[in-house]
Amino acid sequence: MMALAELETAVRLGLAMTIVIYDDAAYGAEVHHFGPHGHAVDLTQFADADFAAIGRAVGAEGITVRAVADLAPLEDWLARRAAGDEVGPIVIDAKVEPTVVAAWLEEAFRAH
Repeated sequence: MMALAELETAVRLGLAMTIVIYDDAAYGAEVHHFGPHGHAVDLTQFADADFAAIGRAVGAEGITVRAVADLAPLEDWLARRAAGDEVGPIVIDAKVEPTVVAAWLEEAFRAH
């Protein structure tokens, strides 16, 4: 949400770029940092946002990905780009499991 202006700029300039949003419906670092210490994290979690639709709203292409098969439209975008067709940015709203934490991040949070 903090980069909507940059997304609009990428569309306006016709930049053929892939934008991936790892969407855990939260400020994930805060959830994983404060939650294990017993702090309330409800203010850091929020309803699911459709980032693919937000991308389409400003003129990008957009897909929502919950499984590898959902990436099929990206193959088409890449093929059009490789063929020299004009393509703008594509937004990939990658829905991720919010309870999964990278081992390095868990270790970093334990250090504090």
